[in-house]
Parts: sequence; structure tokens; C-alpha cells
Amino acid sequence: MVGKRKVSIVSILALIIGVSGLGLGGYSLYHILSPKPLARAFLSTSYSTTNGLWFKVNFNVIEYDVSGDFNIISDRFICPTSGNYLISGMVTFSTTQDGEIIHVAAFREGVREAGGVTHAAHATIISVGFTDIVYLTAGDYVELQTYHSGSGSDTIYGNTAGTYTYFTIAFLN
Repeated sequence: MVGKRKVSIVSILALIIGVSGLGLGGYSLYHILSPKPLARAFLSTSYSTTNGLWFKVNFNVIEYDVSGDFNIISDRFICPTSGNYLISGMVTFSTTQDGEIIHVAAFREGVREAGGVTHAAHATIISVGFTDIVYLTAGDYVELQTYHSGSGSDTIYGNTAGTYTYFTIAFLN
């Protein structure tokens, strides 16, 4: 029979698989090209703090925020996607006392997740930082907090290059 073709089950399945493969390929391409959460905020001007309490660092510059997840008003990173995040932070105090203890930490939903501590050997400028990988759930907020044990106010040091007091978060997977 000339002009008539048989349609087989195999050819229909091949067509379905091919079309769905294009859809999955398109989704995968979108997933690869969509911006991954990555933010860095820093302090460009110094300010004084009180002692004996944990308090949130007030940043005034967002250096980059590729997916728009860092709120400079609340000084919080709002996690858009569940997964592992590389979190790094540093605080520099420009006025410390001999024997003073300085802490810095990332707090997720008000609970300390990662941080660092240092002890001043003499009155000087001192920095403390940390880097860690933390699992975050979509919707969690993360903020950088610090604490110092001095007997009065200390000054958190900022500069326009953002090298002394900063907070960086990057989605890993």
C-alpha cells in the first residue's frame, strides 16, 4: 500500500520522550542561568556601640546582591532557597581595651549559627571574623551580630573599601 504509514507505539513514545526532554532541557537551562543568591554588605563609616549585649551590625553599603535578598534597612539576608550557604563576616573595632573580648556571629532566626571570638592583648584596633557553611531554609533571615566586653562604648570601624566590617553570603548548591 503506497501512501499509508503505520504508526507504532515505539514512535509515539519516542515523540513523547523527545518533547518532554526539550521541556526538561529548557528548565535545566533556566535553572543554570538564573541568579544564585550572593550578597555582600559592608560598613563604610564608623559608629559607636555599647558593651555587654549582642547587637546587630548596621551596614550602610550593599556592594552586590545578585538576587535582591539582602535588606539594607533591616540588615538581614532573607533566604530565598533552601540549601547550603557559605557565610563570612568580620567586624573591626577601632577602640578596644586591654583584655577585652570581641565576638562576631551569624544569627539565623535569632539563634547563633557560626562565629568567631578574639581577645585584645592591649588597647588597639582589633578584628574578628569567621567563615562557615550553614544550611538555611527558604524564608530564614540571617544577620551579623557582635558583642564586646569593654567597660563602655567601642567604635566599629568602617571604610569605603569595605575591608574592615562586612557580611557575605553565597548559595552553594
